[in-house]
Amino acid sequence: PTAKVVQIDLDYRTVGKNRDIDLGIVGDAGLVLSAVAQAASGRVENSAARRKEWLDELRNVETQAYEKRLPRQLSGAQPIDPYRLVHEINEFLTEDSIYIGDGGDIVTFSGQVVQPKSPGHWMDPGPLGTLGVGMAFAMAAKQARRDKEVLCLFGDGAFSLTGWDFETMVRFDLPFIGVIGNNSSMNQIRYGQAAKYGQDRARVGNTLGDIRYGEFAKLLGGYGEEVRDPAEIRPALERARESGKPSLINVWVDPEVYAPGTMNQTMYK
Repeated sequence: PTAKVVQIDLDYRTVGKNRDIDLGIVGDAGLVLSAVAQAASGRVENSAARRKEWLDELRNVETQAYEKRLPRQLSGAQPIDPYRLVHEINEFLTEDSIYIGDGGDIVTFSGQVVQPKSPGHWMDPGPLGTLGVGMAFAMAAKQARRDKEVLCLFGDGAFSLTGWDFETMVRFDLPFIGVIGNNSSMNQIRYGQAAKYGQDRARVGNTLGDIRYGEFAKLLGGYGEEVRDPAEIRPALERARESGKPSLINVWVDPEVYAPGTMNQTMYK
């Protein structure tokens, strides 16, 4: 809360627009940070020791966060806690698994838990990126690296934007494991609306249907399952892997649970 915030942007009109900042710099981020690094080099005595102290502090914070959320990662609750879903995905990934995240709230959960086992094996839209890129990312990743397993976690809102391209994956025989964290809403937007306008108006423009995307996958010639019991997540993932087809495992997660990142972002909107 006490950290000083510096914003670097090419466009002066966006500096300080989204939230209060302590310092605004107009310029290319790469050039500015290069100049900062050059200016700071050699100026701090015992920099290695200070850096170790900082890293130890960060690791301690991360360890505390892990211990706090671990009971939820192992939760047997129904509807399924999103932390349990992303925990199962993390345990399922191998050294050859390319992980793709496409969504808002559900991918925010995964950012805390999912750790791809090899460098360069994580893809997502990025901060303030475009939802719906998951199918295109999965298609491109599998086409480029046929030897790799591709697993894509979608929010149901994100999947609904470009999900028909699942048929393209079937047609071109591009097997991948698709997982949908289905809470029947655009939950990141829903939380922001509830916080700003109240629960009675939180359903406007963000509530979606209870779509059985596992059946959708079968309709298009792929493999699909519906999962409501957290104990069935891992077996369903294994069956999808063994099917050798484009797949969708539709996991019904609790719509009343929000990622901490979702709640923090709303403070600045």
